[in-house]
Amino acid sequence: MTNLQKIGLSAFALKLIMVVLMLGDHIAYFLIADFRSIEYQLLRYTARMVLPTFTFLMTVSLYHTRNRLGFFLRMAIAGLIMLVGNTILSWALGGPVINNGIFLSLAVAAGLIIAIERIITGEGYPIPNAVAAALLIYAGTFVEGGLLAPAMALVFYFLHRQRLAMCIVYIAVGWAYVSNVFFSWPGEIHFQHYQFLAIIPIMLYNGQKGGGSSGFDKWFFYIFYPLHVWWLYVIRHLIFFT
Repeated sequence: MTNLQKIGLSAFALKLIMVVLMLGDHIAYFLIADFRSIEYQLLRYTARMVLPTFTFLMTVSLYHTRNRLGFFLRMAIAGLIMLVGNTILSWALGGPVINNGIFLSLAVAAGLIIAIERIITGEGYPIPNAVAAALLIYAGTFVEGGLLAPAMALVFYFLHRQRLAMCIVYIAVGWAYVSNVFFSWPGEIHFQHYQFLAIIPIMLYNGQKGGGSSGFDKWFFYIFYPLHVWWLYVIRHLIFFT
């Protein structure tokens, strides 16, 4: 066992940490009205590492899974279910559209990796693979975060054997993307730039899956993510609009 494996964190441990940060981020987003408060900024800024870390862990799972199509479909179906739930809930309460939908972002990223790798290796037919990649890039413009997760996923997947280089390229690509896509006032740094903090959990990953043998570690996030978003949305509606 290497020193990194001794001091590092498993994929399951990283997921639990990211779930806590994500919960704090969404509590701030839905329930804290003063966006200039210390609490709001601390919760939101530290949570910028959540999407990159989950994207990184998704690429690790994609690299090791024996059924990549099934892996992609599982996330896509979960994303579509949440999209329907978001639509129904916002319509029922007459509130703003719920934009949270990390499953679809990760599904697009995974599908794009699969399509590009098939093009590179010559697996299947070139034209259908190219069309699939183009359609996934187009679909990525409609998901949460836009093409940010797919861009990060490509870096994480194809540079996974050179983790230091991967982190450097990730910071450069992420900074360039946020600078050109996310709006910020002149002279100000958009809070999404703080996603560079994700290099901390990524470098701490010890290559181990972690968790137990039950399905808890596999299905917990699929259940927790939509439920906590929907509950916070309802609480927000009850506090501010009733």
